[in-house]
Amino acid sequence: MNQSFLKKATPHLIAFAIIMLVIFAYFTPLFNGKVLKQYDVLQWKSTFQEIATFEKASGERTFWTNSIFGGMPSYLIGATYHGNFTGNILFKISEVFKHPSDTIFLLFACFYILLLAFEVSPWLAIAGSLAFALSTFNFINIDAGHVTKGNAIAFIPLVLAGIQITLHRNKLLGAILTGIAVSFELSAGHIQITYYLIFVILAWMIVELINAFKNKTLPSFLTAGLFMAIAAGVGVGTNITGLLATEEYGKYSIRGKSELTKTTTGESNAANSSSGLDKDYALQWSNGVAEPFTLLIPNFYGGASSGDLGTSSETYKALQKQGYPNAKDMVKGLPVYWGDQPFTAGPIYYGAIVIFLFVLGMFVIKGIEKWWIFSAAMLAVFLSMGKNFMPLTDIFFNYFPLYNKFRSVTFILCIAQTLFPFMAILALKEIMQNKISKPEFIRALKFSGGIVGGLCLIFALVPGMFFDFSSATDARMKFPEWLTTSLTADRESLLRMDALRSLAFIAAAGAALWFYQLGKLKNEYLISILGILMLVDLWGVDKRYLNDSDFEKKKKDAAVEMTPVDQQILADKDLHYRVYNNTTDFDKDAITAYYHKSLGGYHGAKMRRYQELIEWQLSRQDSLGRLNMECYNMLNAKYFIMQDSAGGKYAQLNYAANGNAWFVRDLKWVANADEEIVALDHFNSKETAFMDKRFEADLKGFTPSYDSSASITLAAYQPNKLVYSSTASSDQLAVFSEIYYDKGWNAYIDGALVPHERVDYVLRALKVPAGKHEVVFKFEPTVIATGERIAYASSFTLYGGLILILGWVFMKKKKEEA
Repeated sequence: MNQSFLKKATPHLIAFAIIMLVIFAYFTPLFNGKVLKQYDVLQWKSTFQEIATFEKASGERTFWTNSIFGGMPSYLIGATYHGNFTGNILFKISEVFKHPSDTIFLLFACFYILLLAFEVSPWLAIAGSLAFALSTFNFINIDAGHVTKGNAIAFIPLVLAGIQITLHRNKLLGAILTGIAVSFELSAGHIQITYYLIFVILAWMIVELINAFKNKTLPSFLTAGLFMAIAAGVGVGTNITGLLATEEYGKYSIRGKSELTKTTTGESNAANSSSGLDKDYALQWSNGVAEPFTLLIPNFYGGASSGDLGTSSETYKALQKQGYPNAKDMVKGLPVYWGDQPFTAGPIYYGAIVIFLFVLGMFVIKGIEKWWIFSAAMLAVFLSMGKNFMPLTDIFFNYFPLYNKFRSVTFILCIAQTLFPFMAILALKEIMQNKISKPEFIRALKFSGGIVGGLCLIFALVPGMFFDFSSATDARMKFPEWLTTSLTADRESLLRMDALRSLAFIAAAGAALWFYQLGKLKNEYLISILGILMLVDLWGVDKRYLNDSDFEKKKKDAAVEMTPVDQQILADKDLHYRVYNNTTDFDKDAITAYYHKSLGGYHGAKMRRYQELIEWQLSRQDSLGRLNMECYNMLNAKYFIMQDSAGGKYAQLNYAANGNAWFVRDLKWVANADEEIVALDHFNSKETAFMDKRFEADLKGFTPSYDSSASITLAAYQPNKLVYSSTASSDQLAVFSEIYYDKGWNAYIDGALVPHERVDYVLRALKVPAGKHEVVFKFEPTVIATGERIAYASSFTLYGGLILILGWVFMKKKKEEA
């Protein structure tokens, strides 16, 4: 038995050794003590810093942070949920395999399991898994710090593997794997990628349903479908806490409906009056119509927005001719990308051989799988064009549930990234199992080579026939004509050279297949040749965007170095105040949040009303260039980070900041959101508050009266609990410089729960009775407790089922051997 087991395990052990060797070779600096410079990770660490510091010091969890955008729930920042065993396993994997190498390992391992589920030989599965794991998009994600996206892509093939086993091999075992895979997919924490995966599953199930009707196997298909649905439901249940919390918060985020009927320019706000993102915002990152050619030719559109053209480029020669002494440095940062996206970190490149084999698969694969693979892959390619292919985009944006909740539609190419190498390997499986006749194979090889290789050849020879290589960026940056001319020439050269490069790899792969059909190569040699070619191809392009220079020595102290400005502000020992960094945009800066509670931030789901406050008030200036300081004062923006004429930064104290809470003299009622946001144009925030009439019943006719001796001060601060001390001789209306969110924030006066209201569009308000009182705000979202009960039950069901199945298999084996 031991020898039999070892024989079966050997290919898998070799597969593990190969991917570990690839990881060690690619990420050598990582294993030498260095870390990857990932800006988005740094942004996240800054956003998460208050939560991490509090939880480490107190041992408690918080689901709210005041570090960005005045305050928001931490559900989509880094909340800790109990009951999800899968999340714990994923965390352990990231500890065992140094980040970011863990993502590459997961990509390889999950795709390897998918190919085994489709009865691909382990040796061929190794080659295919390397092609999937080394797809350039994975390394661009890693370089940018998009950890959750990378992991979510990794688990796509694991979900598909579970479905395949349930449908065609073992319903019970497949269902358990499906449940675990769904649990991992959702635990990765990128719901947009998971949403796109559903399109693949739907395409697959439609094809399987048609096939079941034809073959009269509908009962078996429906039974398998029931098993999968139950398993997927349990997998979802393990992650239900975060999903429920996100769904609840989503209505109040920029992905929810706006109550405003007009925009800041006076136009109709109908586009934002329904749930979902603004269409222009959602489709901002859309591929151009020809941009999917980067899947085949990496530098088809120049590569990254900023690239190094080198000293042999036309641009370098032109700069030297114009007398620029720093020409060598200048060519390192010019806009080589000339596509339709605002900017890009690099192309999505699947590999020339992968594309070639994908097309070959359409000719040689006889099974039904090619139809759902092709359909889903092409759907992804066309949907990635977004605003440049509106007939299809409009259908999905307007009629498909949740589609309009997500931005950057180019992300949908993650499913094509899975399906292209999948089809490619299935094509090789068909060929190696002799399921296609020799004449058919030769014809298919000629057609696929002619189509894919022919495209590369055309673009290598006459790229200028189709494109002028100009970019909107050129005009925006007001480049002189001589620079534009040389830059377009270099862009054309980049396309030409990479087209030739892809053609060479296709020719090499085609030659290997040709010799294979002649009987000159055995299966193992063909796999080795194609595997090495794909490895070399993808490795070379990956290194353009993630290489040794992207690593740095690990910092012993804080992730963000404290500046003199930070030190100056932190010298203020007040319990709680906010900082506005006036040197950057509101929505592009989370670094400030590492040391301070920032008015700005960086997050794709900030609160809708706060975003509207930014648009209508905080980012606007009057004719003299002055800010609406009353809105900054009411948010307790005590410090402004400013920039002097020399480019240096300094901290400016705002003496007029309102503090943490204050009593207002005058309460004015407004009929709706439109009136409320406009009312903030001109008002004294310390004396007047505006409240929507929907809260009128709470106050029961109360009108505040002025009391010069009244006071309310913050006595204790935690991100999820604020304690105030109040003294007044008459009932007062207190306004707090905290963001209103009633799905969790509760107000207590002397321990008794009391209702609180929203004023000034985003702030909290509370009627406080006369006398001395303790006022406490606690963030106590009931959705967390509800979700965690379901998560525990689901995790026990899922992993308990796995243990039972494995035990049953083990006992069955023992009986057979006895």
